[in-house]
Amino acid sequence: MKICFLGCGNIAQAIIDGLLNDGIQPSNIGCIERNEQRVRSLKKQDLQIVELENLASLNFDLIVLAVKPKDALSAEQSIFKHAPKAIILSVVAGIGLEKYSQPKSIIRAMPNTACAFRKGVTALYALDQNSEAFIKANSLFRKIGHVLTLQNEDEMHRFTSIIGSGQAFLFQVLNTYLEELKNISSTDQAATRLMFQDFISSLSDSFSQDSNFESLINKIKSPGGTTQAGLESLQNNNLDKILQDAFQAAEDRSIEISNEQ
Repeated sequence: MKICFLGCGNIAQAIIDGLLNDGIQPSNIGCIERNEQRVRSLKKQDLQIVELENLASLNFDLIVLAVKPKDALSAEQSIFKHAPKAIILSVVAGIGLEKYSQPKSIIRAMPNTACAFRKGVTALYALDQNSEAFIKANSLFRKIGHVLTLQNEDEMHRFTSIIGSGQAFLFQVLNTYLEELKNISSTDQAATRLMFQDFISSLSDSFSQDSNFESLINKIKSPGGTTQAGLESLQNNNLDKILQDAFQAAEDRSIEISNEQ
């Protein structure tokens, strides 16, 4: 499969890294990018730097549209101007298919940056989910993680808030943990980071053994103990509502972005 990225920011780079880690050859990945610093970085990965005008002659299976939302519609039109038969895989947040000039030739995807480690979670939607192009898109993202096929495009807004943006919410919480650990740690920063890395990975290990969070919590807390006191504080301060409000704010912004175009 040959893929070209129009725009090579954070999410595009995560997908590229994941594909390279999966074994795809750099020669099968093309990049259209104006930022000179990014171009230098892409060249270090032996990726093909492509000019938009040459798209049609290079026969890419999918063109990944990975620009900012404000640039998405004009970028789509530019792609079809130079490659009328292109199939576009849009990873642009908030822009619904009806906004594009050729919605039948667009597949929407919402991946997260865990794709870089081949542990991504990606939502996919298209008007024709039986098409060869949609099957290729599905295959592409399964190389770098998990795929959730949506039956309703509106679900993309909620998915974006929970999975696309949700990683950042967890990182924000974990940063608080790390800062508290630094305050009591007498070791050097490198040792503290390694300690914290094991702390985070142990959460995944625990979940792999027991996916019931109530059970996992009960293995740690004891009646009247320190964990119980902390959990009651979280409940009293409505932690669930804080996170739900964050999801809702991200979803609302996704909808706003769609309406702005």
